Amino acid sequence: MKWVSFIPASLRRTVVRAAQLDTEPVYLSGETGSGKSAIARWIHQNSPRSTKPFVIFSAGESLLDKIREADEGTLVLLDLENFSPAERSRLTRMIRSRSYLDPDRPEVRVLVRARMIATGTAPIDEFSSFDLVFKDFRVHLPSLSERGPELEDIVRSLLEEMAHELRRDHVREISAEVLGLLRKHEWRANLRELRNILRYGILRTKTGRIEVEHLPDLRDPQGILVRNREKFAEIENAIRS
Repeated sequence: MKWVSFIPASLRRTVVRAAQLDTEPVYLSGETGSGKSAIARWIHQNSPRSTKPFVIFSAGESLLDKIREADEGTLVLLDLENFSPAERSRLTRMIRSRSYLDPDRPEVRVLVRARMIATGTAPIDEFSSFDLVFKDFRVHLPSLSERGPELEDIVRSLLEEMAHELRRDHVREISAEVLGLLRKHEWRANLRELRNILRYGILRTKTGRIEVEHLPDLRDPQGILVRNREKFAEIENAIRS
């Protein structure tokens, strides 16, 4: 079981239990980019379901198709606040009963064998219909600005992880000046934004150390640093070329 820096130390026991008790639904809340999807994947990968499918379900998609795709694995209900009240009620009934009505045979209920993990920006109290559904595992992730004492450890851990991902394993250091700027930074997309900053620096440095001149404009007038990994790929390719 490998720990990763985005799981706050105070939440690790709960997250481990959530992985072990793999039939119980989990609710992960926190600001944009705080690591909800990453922790959902960590729970799945460290559970008895790790060899089974890990499937993301967003508002507007076919729920039944996703349930079937995630059979015996994990189904992540992404951003509950984006679902309509009617859809939330439907999800509540499905999670509580662990079943759904067969559309071809309305009198038959089909067993749901996927484990449910839901995410949202607000604590569960904002979703009263889910109050009893997610009663055992509710994990609220702090923003990066609330994790000041951990920031250096998080930065160094992510630096190692992403340098390996980008095949720049020789990049192992970050200057004190860069750390100082990151401590003062006003985070808008939390870990997502930090990852993009470090990715930018790893690709620009010609040595094994990231200095201030290797960073992007932290004022980010074009909003590139808050983009998700897929949307940042265009910027990444431009830096590489």
